[in-house]
Amino acid sequence: MNKKNIVEYLMNKTNDSTMYAKLLHDMEIAKMEINVARSMFNNVNDDKLIEVAIYSENVARKRYDYLLSIAREKGIRVEHNYVVENNVRIVE
Repeated sequence: MNKKNIVEYLMNKTNDSTMYAKLLHDMEIAKMEINVARSMFNNVNDDKLIEVAIYSENVARKRYDYLLSIAREKGIRVEHNYVVENNVRIVE
């Protein structure tokens, strides 16, 4: 059984609203990981830590892109209110 079949099987076995909420939550975490990696890159001087920051950002970006592709396949869309609400929560 390949990965795509496994993912499809698991997604079809879960409640859609629960899956959508988890997917959006995971995307928010991936965005935060990207920001953390960028911050690390801007604040370190050691060459090895710079490499770690670059690698970390690349991993987080790949994860975000993957989650975004799943959201697009499922037709998940968020409204303006969702974006505003989550950004206000992050600032607080």
